[in-house]
Amino acid sequence: MPLSLVTPVTARPVDLAAPARDLGDRYLVFLCFLLFGYATFGKGFAYLGVPPLFVGEIALVLGLLVVMMSGCWLAMLTTLPSLMIVLLIGWVVLRTLPFVGSYGFDALRDSVLAGYGIFAFIVIALLLQKPQRLGWLVGKYSRFALFYGFAGASLAYATNAFSHLLAWPFSGVPVVYVRMGEASVHLCGAAVFVLLGLRRAPLLWVGAVLVGFLMVSVSRGAMLAFLIPVCVAALLGGKLHRIMPIVTSGGAIFGLVLLLGVQVEIPGGRVIGPAQLVNNFESLLGRSEASNLDGTKTWRLRWWQAIQDYTLRGPYFWTGKGFGVNLAIDDGYVVGQEGGSASGAPVRAPHNAHINMLARAGVPGLTLWILTFAIWLGMLISRMMAARHRGDDDWANLFLWIACYGLSMLINASFDVALEGPMLGIWFWCIIGLGIGSTMLYRASSAIEPPRPPRDMLEPIGPHLPAQPLLVGR
Repeated sequence: MPLSLVTPVTARPVDLAAPARDLGDRYLVFLCFLLFGYATFGKGFAYLGVPPLFVGEIALVLGLLVVMMSGCWLAMLTTLPSLMIVLLIGWVVLRTLPFVGSYGFDALRDSVLAGYGIFAFIVIALLLQKPQRLGWLVGKYSRFALFYGFAGASLAYATNAFSHLLAWPFSGVPVVYVRMGEASVHLCGAAVFVLLGLRRAPLLWVGAVLVGFLMVSVSRGAMLAFLIPVCVAALLGGKLHRIMPIVTSGGAIFGLVLLLGVQVEIPGGRVIGPAQLVNNFESLLGRSEASNLDGTKTWRLRWWQAIQDYTLRGPYFWTGKGFGVNLAIDDGYVVGQEGGSASGAPVRAPHNAHINMLARAGVPGLTLWILTFAIWLGMLISRMMAARHRGDDDWANLFLWIACYGLSMLINASFDVALEGPMLGIWFWCIIGLGIGSTMLYRASSAIEPPRPPRDMLEPIGPHLPAQPLLVGR
């Protein structure tokens, strides 16, 4: 029996001819709309709603209701990554509750670093309830990948250029504002998706992605968040032969443009062009001629060292400083606005999600944080290798794409305030849930019979959404 017709919990047939969407289907459509809004409109979209109840919090509450009504809330806890997420959220809650009285909403705001992990369980429950939703999700992402490859970088620059023209009156946050790191992550996800053959794309799209990468790589984090996962996907997916012509021709063009000195200056002392990439690499390896890069690097390293001193070798080893305190003020590293935004909000976190977790939740929190994602990545890679060994290349590529997407977000979060906000934080935990849910579906199908490539995993979400194969464009 094909995987698309079997539920992993009961192994009973699923009726693909259902005439109408159920609550879970409707919520999944809403969740995709939410993720699309975050990716294309950024921080401005996150402020839709009435403070302090914004669109992300509304989605979280509705998602919890969907989980409780799905009947899968026990089954979704049967994997080790799921249990690790529960432990991580539990520890963060323990380090948040004592500070709610003192810091109020700020404590809850800081705790979403792990609190958004609830979205992982929402996605898992949705997939377990109807396995066909996996095909629908990947089909929708296929369209998003095509769109974002062409327009993602341009949208990021447009939202930055016009962010000062229109702002939300109650917060001062621009109505549209996408940071370059966020754009780089989604550009990477789209590139890996196509590289692994999960959809086809024209040569013009490939050129647009390369230009987009050059545009968004104005920072070290954005550059590495694209390059490293793409290289990992090429190596583990056996696709080096597909990127070598691009690397060769792109390298020749890169060298010519660098020789001619072509570049575009942008605010902040940085430029769009090959010279910026060279400066980024120089800054990573040592010192760069770009003073602004060395300045931000020195500031971050000093702050990170201070946090390590009072946690790893100090009084906050077990507890951290808790969620709610403004670390920049408490640690003495107030330097300006958060993420360079126009909202005027001061920096609260040390531009590194892992160091932020260490500072707020201590060594136990950091340990749970690292183990959660190490186990998650290990599960996906091991499942990818097993699928490849069995000849299930479609499944293997799906697992590798999910792993590289999550890796890109973790890399970006190592250089920026990324997972602490809903724009990338909700995306990240949804990808975590997608990875866990898809591996559970594959494992369930393997227990019934040797799984076939999931080409007939059809879209079940209502009569107005036509059926479509999992692997669009194949």
